[in-house]
Amino acid sequence: MATIPQIQKGFTRFVDLHLAGAFDGWQKALVVGGATLLSLNMPQLVATYGQHPMVAALGVYNPASGSVDIDTLYNAFVPHMGGDKLPITIPKVGTIKLGKEEIDLIVKYIKEA
Repeated sequence: MATIPQIQKGFTRFVDLHLAGAFDGWQKALVVGGATLLSLNMPQLVATYGQHPMVAALGVYNPASGSVDIDTLYNAFVPHMGGDKLPITIPKVGTIKLGKEEIDLIVKYIKEA
């Protein structure tokens, strides 16, 4: 299980080390600034989405402890990705593609936080 602060720190570390350097100028400001704001808002996002029936049915969020079972999430989805990467489009910036390697790093950083 990972706490929300661990997720925030791991996510921010990934952005700083692996995404920020791919951009410069205003695009870098949008990526890093947006990631910072997303990280700061993560407790509210997790609490909100954790109440969604689909997320609740997955059983990976414990609202009492505010923790997320990242190992269960990882094991349920990542092995089935194959070589495909998940495209994430950032308006006015471009598309970032996250595959197993990137997800492994994010999970590693969360666990180290």
